[in-house]
Amino acid sequence: MALYENEKLRSDHLFVDAEGHAMKTKDIFGHIIRYMKQRLLDDLKTRGNTVKEDNILWVVTVPAIWNDGAKQFMREAALAAGISEKRLRLALEPEAASIYTREILLERSSTDDQEESLVFKQGMKYIVIDLGGGTIDFTLKEVVDDNTIKDFHQATGGPWGGRTVNRMILDFLEDLLGKDVLEELKTNHKSSWLELEREVELKKKNAKGDKDGRILIQMPGELLDVFEKKTGKKLINSTAFESKYAGKIDIKGKKLRIDKCIVESCFKKCLEDIIQHTKSILEKPEAKGTQYIILVGGFAESEYMKTEMPKAFEDFKVFIPDEPWLAVMRGAVMFGQRPSVVESRIARYTYGIATIRFFLKDFDNPKHRIYEDNVPYCRNVFDKLAEVGQSFRLGETVTTEVFAHKEFMSKMKVKVFRSTEKDPRYVTDESCTAIGEMLVAMPGYGKDRKVTVSLCFGEEEITCSGINESNESVHVKLNLLADN
Repeated sequence: MALYENEKLRSDHLFVDAEGHAMKTKDIFGHIIRYMKQRLLDDLKTRGNTVKEDNILWVVTVPAIWNDGAKQFMREAALAAGISEKRLRLALEPEAASIYTREILLERSSTDDQEESLVFKQGMKYIVIDLGGGTIDFTLKEVVDDNTIKDFHQATGGPWGGRTVNRMILDFLEDLLGKDVLEELKTNHKSSWLELEREVELKKKNAKGDKDGRILIQMPGELLDVFEKKTGKKLINSTAFESKYAGKIDIKGKKLRIDKCIVESCFKKCLEDIIQHTKSILEKPEAKGTQYIILVGGFAESEYMKTEMPKAFEDFKVFIPDEPWLAVMRGAVMFGQRPSVVESRIARYTYGIATIRFFLKDFDNPKHRIYEDNVPYCRNVFDKLAEVGQSFRLGETVTTEVFAHKEFMSKMKVKVFRSTEKDPRYVTDESCTAIGEMLVAMPGYGKDRKVTVSLCFGEEEITCSGINESNESVHVKLNLLADN
């Protein structure tokens, strides 16, 4: 969530744990990836598989709604974990899930004649909702042909994941038992707190209730002790909270039985946000013709989501693959084997370079005016190369030409910027952020000399190149973190 919420993420970003200890977030992710990498290599060795590390392609998945800086952050963490840059690929999570779902439905179509066999025909549009723990990703896809898919709308989403429901259930328990009780359990009885969190996670997935419509939560023994210590009452005595939740709660042994409607109310806000956002996407002109909604991610395992989402979208086919929590991982493997399945993606920002041109009276802001040989120029002009929401094929390049503004300048500094606006006027606008720069040699003299600047939209990163008229070139990878 920290990577999603931090629009100005820096490479030296710190993560602070529950006890106040700080560590570089990139190092934490790096250690996690290094451990998983080594665990796989050890398992392969144990099984007698002599696979060389150079023959393994590592795919790291990231939410589609993360900004470009957060994606670069994860890429750098993987490199720090010892993965070779040539053997690393990033996959967008809903994209990976879409690939997996497509494959299993195509397999199904070869074995039965059900309506689902018609899924993923050319021109079909569908929405993938990745119901994760922290964020919910929404992506609109279109089938190009038998082998490729493309985005036709920018990925969107919000912090409405399954952990929000967990937090609301815990907030209810805090209200029921006392804030000081749960705080004591969390601070001084960590194993019991984790046990309670696991129990809440389990009940969130299966919120059906018993024959009386009650959902049972197994309480850690230490929770009973802390409650008695703090209140002077025994938790097994239901009269301890009968006045506030009369008829809604009772206790049997160490099991807290909660009326199903209370737990469902914890889902309500999340579900409303997800439904509202889905409808707002489906109402867009470009979404016309969308027939299918695919739910993946751990939160998609929740019985409540499985029941309520189809109810909210009766005019659509809502599909949830088996083991939806594994859809992203399995799809990422498929993407690693055949990345060409993704034809294009949508630019999350407007990209351009800072240029100087003739000053336009009554149009340009005078604060950007400079003079060269008594000629008024306007500096800091945003020369747009790509627009937010624009679709780009992977590997597609866009170019522009920049001319010298001084007779004898020997080098041209090219600064690259991004903006959240479609048409920023100046690179100094509030919406703009510097993401890279390069120096290109300028042989000869005169103002007719030029540099051709290109942006290439790769699978995981954007690169910039500048080529002068002598065919000398400079290439840079753009820094999408807030280190500039």
